[in-house]
Amino acid sequence: MIDLEAARREVGRAPSNPFVAEFAELFAQQGADSLRRDGGAHHLTASCLVFDPSAESVLLNHHGKAQLWGQFGGHLEPIDHSLREAARREAEEESGLADFAWVSPAPIDLHVHDLSSAFGACTRHFDVVFAARASVAESPSASAESLDVAWFPLGELPSDLMPDLPARLPDLYRSAVASLSACG
Repeated sequence: MIDLEAARREVGRAPSNPFVAEFAELFAQQGADSLRRDGGAHHLTASCLVFDPSAESVLLNHHGKAQLWGQFGGHLEPIDHSLREAARREAEEESGLADFAWVSPAPIDLHVHDLSSAFGACTRHFDVVFAARASVAESPSASAESLDVAWFPLGELPSDLMPDLPARLPDLYRSAVASLSACG
């Protein structure tokens, strides 16, 4: 499993935003426990925004517990040696796709969000967001955790998105495209 210092380094490569201080506080208070689902009610998760830059579309997951659409992601597992590996694993498990191209080795965003009681003992996720690209020509398939998986043009997003995702998604998409342009 990823160790605390490696997680701190990956988080440190994310663009600066208001959540950076909250991540630092989580690490200071909980240490390595912040990396484990059973390490406390507040812990790290890794997610992946999958997009098709030529179609200006995003691949979203209709999450079973949340009953809302969002990017792919979840808890870190012992097999994950990096946050990016965890994000890839989650995206592959939840989308049924396996041919992602990373946009950047660094996260494109950090986000902290509270969870509903449907998530049990988990009350707050400290999410490290990565980006990958795929083609809308690829056909995703929903996992047991998902109600559905589908491609959406940015101008035609579903109404039942995660609460703050409608406001964040355009910037996340722009950040992913900018990272892709910087690498290419």
